[in-house]
Amino acid sequence: MSCDRSTSCTGCSSRCGGSRTARLGVPPSWPGSHPRRRSDRSRFGHVTAPIDETAPPFDVADRIAAAVGGPVIVEDASFRVIGYSAFVGPMDRGRTEAILGRRMPEAWQEHLAETGSLDRLLTSTDVVDLHSGPWEAHRRLITAFRAGDRVLGVAWVAEADEPLGDGAAAALRRAVDEATPPLLRHLERVDAQEQHLSRLAATLLDGLPGAPAAADRLGLARDGRFVVLAAALDTDTSPSGAPAPADRVVEHLRRCLESFRRLGASTPRGDGALALVALAPEEADAAATRLGQDALRLAGNGSLRTLRVALSTVGAGLAALPRLRDEASSACAVASRGGAVVAYADVEAEVLVADLVATLPAGTGLRGIDRLREADRDRADADLERTLRAYLASCGSASATAEALGVHVTTVRHRLRRVTEVSGLRLDRPEVRTACELVLRLPAR
Repeated sequence: MSCDRSTSCTGCSSRCGGSRTARLGVPPSWPGSHPRRRSDRSRFGHVTAPIDETAPPFDVADRIAAAVGGPVIVEDASFRVIGYSAFVGPMDRGRTEAILGRRMPEAWQEHLAETGSLDRLLTSTDVVDLHSGPWEAHRRLITAFRAGDRVLGVAWVAEADEPLGDGAAAALRRAVDEATPPLLRHLERVDAQEQHLSRLAATLLDGLPGAPAAADRLGLARDGRFVVLAAALDTDTSPSGAPAPADRVVEHLRRCLESFRRLGASTPRGDGALALVALAPEEADAAATRLGQDALRLAGNGSLRTLRVALSTVGAGLAALPRLRDEASSACAVASRGGAVVAYADVEAEVLVADLVATLPAGTGLRGIDRLREADRDRADADLERTLRAYLASCGSASATAEALGVHVTTVRHRLRRVTEVSGLRLDRPEVRTACELVLRLPAR
């Protein structure tokens, strides 16, 4: 048996009280990381000495574990693991997955949502008593840290070698109430640090006057080589009460930078996030692609499974960062689906078309397209607009159009004749096909 504090924990400084330099590629130092046995104090004993308001989350977890009599995990409001108690003994899979993955496992999050426990945690000070859970889980007690109406996080106590007694729930609630002030102070410090880092990243990416000083604060070389990652979710698959998509995406990029000890910083942007990453002078440009692939792989199959990641080209110097930002953002916007890494160099033409369409005046259209849509409204099975779209997407191949639509090629040829008759469009002319492509990308007028 071994102490679960011996787990290697790099890249978690943002919520664990470790060194701030972890963001800049230096492994953090975890407070309270020395293995020690569970307290020998009597179970449910009151701890009379007040907890220090500067205590880090690991000390908070140890205090709760001593009061309740079982191993404890403390998570923030985003369900990220920010501390856990020292414990010697066998662990069930849920605790192991949470500690190694630095957050509540997706299986447990779904279980809480399905049983209604998540709503109770987010809306009350109840202690949720779960006698079963994913992976043949041991019994657990869970309750929320609250500061007024604000949920700060949750505390989990797992049943270990000895059953949790009748007084465990009340002891947990008392211990959490006592530990709320230091946890609040810790989260306030971390939030301020993360907001500061986000502002520094935005200053660099937007090319603001303070960019050189921001680079110095982040430890970035002013004449270094950089790549920008953009990430966003296709659809929001998180359960009720989970953080907003942009918050989860920027957190994910931060964790990736920390986990791979990458010099850089991330910031929210729109519904997603941007991250600027420094490349070593000797690093090949392919390193950026690998970083994007790793960010996608670590997104997993949970609430981030529809993540799409886009990469800019590699640029040199701070002056290149606004251009790299635009490249990554544009590539992410034209990415056809989540679960893929897109490089700007591979979708440069698609970005050009999207930018051109965005500049078209409101109401732009073709009368021929309007006539096709009217014919489709008059006859539901006409499918003239859909046939034209498939024909253009198939580069004018009737057989490829038939395959895309799931009809016989003769049917396609008949429909194309109807398209010409109804619309008056000369599809044999490249200018007409280009104009149709642009108009069909606009909302129907």
